[in-house]
Amino acid sequence: MKLRSAVVRSGIKILAIASAVAVTAVVALVPGGGTARAVSLATPAITVADGNSVIAEQTGGNGLRFYWNEHGTSTWHGEQVAADGTTFSDASIAQVGTFVVIAAQGADNSLDFYWQPNGGSGWHMQTVAGSGTSWFVPSVMQDGAGVVIAEQGAGNSLDFFWTARVGSSWHPETVAGPGTTFSVPALTVNGNSVNIAAEGPSNSLDFYWAVNGSSTWTPEVVAGAGTTTSAPAIAVNQGSVNIAALTGNGLGTEFYWAVNGSTTWHPEVLPGFDTGAPAIATYPGGVHVVNTTLFASVGDETAANGTGNWQWTQVSGLEHTATFAAVTTNDGTENITFVGGDGNLYFYWQADDGFWVRELVDTAANL
Repeated sequence: MKLRSAVVRSGIKILAIASAVAVTAVVALVPGGGTARAVSLATPAITVADGNSVIAEQTGGNGLRFYWNEHGTSTWHGEQVAADGTTFSDASIAQVGTFVVIAAQGADNSLDFYWQPNGGSGWHMQTVAGSGTSWFVPSVMQDGAGVVIAEQGAGNSLDFFWTARVGSSWHPETVAGPGTTFSVPALTVNGNSVNIAAEGPSNSLDFYWAVNGSSTWTPEVVAGAGTTTSAPAIAVNQGSVNIAALTGNGLGTEFYWAVNGSTTWHPEVLPGFDTGAPAIATYPGGVHVVNTTLFASVGDETAANGTGNWQWTQVSGLEHTATFAAVTTNDGTENITFVGGDGNLYFYWQADDGFWVRELVDTAANL
């Protein structure tokens, strides 16, 4: 296997230093040391499906695994979605109607799509786009009854794919041509439109939107040259779009918001010493931004809408991370997942008293 670190996959230039101790621990703690089977350094993907938190993870052997828990319990179940040698990027996951869907880069830089009914067994696979089309981690979302995917394409272009329903044919569009896109794109559905954010040329931050049914994409510059050094994260939040990305100096997260229909973006600097690609989730009345810190732990930054008053809390305690974190909310509770410095896959949720509860999803031996 060609080892591709989380740093390379997500376009970060700094986390390698901050997480060197954690990555070394992964190698040392796997049975057999440096000659043992490689473990996963892929950032997991998380969402909620049928009321349960679900996770997708690229394995160290370039396979794909899926995990789900019974909401309200610490019981996790694992399934193999695709065998070793099939999956060559972090995964992206979503619920679409009664299905769980996963997108990832396949062999020869293809784009693969997997789906399974909630509570079902056996994964179905489609090739969305063939060899030489997919060059980074895709992002997948539900859009009405259909599915949409955004990805960095050949020549640093930005490509978009849509299908009217799970299992139907895929339709490609070019959002932005070669030389425009230099990160994993962040994707969300905003009413009757699709919104995409990505790192642009010269470390800028770009935003694109298109009305459903139209192939005309409108570009905007959220922040100019030298402002952005990571893949962004995006969410829709009570009539506005929220975007988070690592700052131009690579130490801290910048948060931007704009009212739907406005091209005016408002920046806010978050308080954490962040060094990675952020993840974002909203809750009624506010937003969470989760990121890795200078010392390879995970922090959560939260603000009520419209206040700009950000509060930082440490999520992972003594458990350092070897990957970036992913976040979602389930039944009003924040859920976070990442691969720890020991190579295990962990899940954290925040209890009513504000403390974070850790659960082991799977061990390094299976990843």
